[in-house]
Amino acid sequence: MNILIIKTGAMGDVLRCNFIAQALKEKYARFDPKIIWLTAENAIPLFVNNPYVTKVIAEKDKEKLRNFPFDLIINLEESKELCEFACSLRYKRIIGFLFKNGKFSATETAKEWFDMSRLGKKPQNDILKKKNRKTHKQIIGEIIGLNHKKYEPFLRLNQRQRRIAKEFLKRHNLKRTDLIIGINAGSADRWPKSLAVKKTVDLINKVQKKYGAKMLLFGGPQEIERNKKIMSLVKVPVIDTGCGNDLLEFPALISVCSLFITTDSLGLHVALALKRRTVCLVGPTSPAELDLYGLGEKVISKSKCICCYNSDCKSMEKIYVKDILSALEKVLSEKITILVTAFKEPTIGKAIESVLNQKTRRKYDVVVSAPDKETLDIAKKYAKKDKRVRVFKDPGKGKSYALNLIFPKLKSDIVILTDGDVYVNDSAIEEISKLFKNPEIGCITGRPVPVEDRKTKYGYWANFLFDAAHKLRKSAFDNQDFIECSGYLFAFRKNKINSIPLDVAEDTVIPYFFWEKGYRIGYAEKAEVYVKNVDNWKDWIKQKTRTSKAHETLGKYVDIKTTPRVKTFGNEARGISQIISYPKNLKEIFWTIQLVLARGHMWAKVFLDTKFRKAHYQDAWERVESTK
Repeated sequence: MNILIIKTGAMGDVLRCNFIAQALKEKYARFDPKIIWLTAENAIPLFVNNPYVTKVIAEKDKEKLRNFPFDLIINLEESKELCEFACSLRYKRIIGFLFKNGKFSATETAKEWFDMSRLGKKPQNDILKKKNRKTHKQIIGEIIGLNHKKYEPFLRLNQRQRRIAKEFLKRHNLKRTDLIIGINAGSADRWPKSLAVKKTVDLINKVQKKYGAKMLLFGGPQEIERNKKIMSLVKVPVIDTGCGNDLLEFPALISVCSLFITTDSLGLHVALALKRRTVCLVGPTSPAELDLYGLGEKVISKSKCICCYNSDCKSMEKIYVKDILSALEKVLSEKITILVTAFKEPTIGKAIESVLNQKTRRKYDVVVSAPDKETLDIAKKYAKKDKRVRVFKDPGKGKSYALNLIFPKLKSDIVILTDGDVYVNDSAIEEISKLFKNPEIGCITGRPVPVEDRKTKYGYWANFLFDAAHKLRKSAFDNQDFIECSGYLFAFRKNKINSIPLDVAEDTVIPYFFWEKGYRIGYAEKAEVYVKNVDNWKDWIKQKTRTSKAHETLGKYVDIKTTPRVKTFGNEARGISQIISYPKNLKEIFWTIQLVLARGHMWAKVFLDTKFRKAHYQDAWERVESTK
């Protein structure tokens, strides 16, 4: 299936529209769609590492598409030339704006957007624009017939861009753990969106003094003189990132920021696509159309002519520094919840104590969830002693079922999940929190460590598998690849997860949800969780089969063609180096051979259960006695 998307400008609009490529890939997955994007030549770097767009064509080369057959064309441009061009191509179906028989029109689903665009009748189009309360993403999603809520703009830096960012940090003696705030308050647009120089200087001075932040000043080619003036007036240290950065460099430099303060501009959409916490200043454009994806706050002008789109608008004069500082305070505050799920866990007290006795200054609360009276009674004793502890009685239908009931009740920004039959080291929260200082990281896994040594067969097996997983996660994190998380200890940004499926494990699917939105997965290897493992064959095969089956239904919810599964028989079979290098003596070599055979038997059982017996993974509480 061949799909053509036509969206050439402005650059910010191109970027915030690119979620449709991923959405179309999923919607038409069974047809293996090839998505071609026609855009402005200078916008091509915005697609440099996008796995959902098959090919990008510069507008100047559009004639190359003339004889290409398309199953679907989506035209989101308003120019006569491009509307006419779209209609002249070979296609089965077209959506969006058209130009036929000497006049503009729109397909049925695009009519609402058409009527409020510059192609609509004046002054009705301006009135409709001001009355609109839908986000741009919602409007575009409705035009194409997509579930817009699931997707976000996608921008993942390539290796060159990451080198640019790394060199910039080194050159200016900055660390990823610093609070780095970017200011991009100018405007190169046709509408006057700039924050006044005096207010920008006042904002920089106050932000730096209050938070001790490292301040970066951003701008475009038309803001050279403006930024020179700002640099001459500020009374605190500021790093000028320059005004001549192209669309490879600009995102790379924004990526070093922890937080970005910007007007409604290209900088806004780059920062959001890079998952940076953002404060957006809105004046002459539509605040309703701006979706911040839960990443920040809008500071909307108090002017009556908000959303007027007039070239002489004065609305930015009614944005005040105190309001920006208030929004900044909201964005910077993060609440952490540690959620301990348990089922008939006699050692739940040790798990609770380990999360209460953390060496950290960060504030957090603890929620203990269990269906049984025995576990809840122990948890309630801790709740009486420590106000940070709350107890939740789940219905006993399974862990994921309980999580879906708890998630809407949590007001946290970060949720750390762990189990009632394990315990964490005293630096776990601090190590996880440090990684979350990088806004690009959406999900983090800790490091499981077996409590057993290598002296028994099952202890050796546990150490072998845990150490292999550690090496894989460390390598993937260093290379900024996808990482599979451990359900024993992992964390994520709560505002992105409202519910999870019941036929795939939560630690399996949640990392994919973040990765597909453009987030990175973090590995906090110093956040250790100590696990008691099985000591007999019956429990081992039961536990490992269930865990592996939890990955078999993953393809129902995420695109495993673009991001293949990590836990597969094929990937295990390729782990020959671990098999050769890990054993230290003849006994361990023998145990290794047994482990290889056991894993082969387990995968055969998974295959038979899921492919022939149709016995798929289902959420439920199941005890593995020897781990207690």
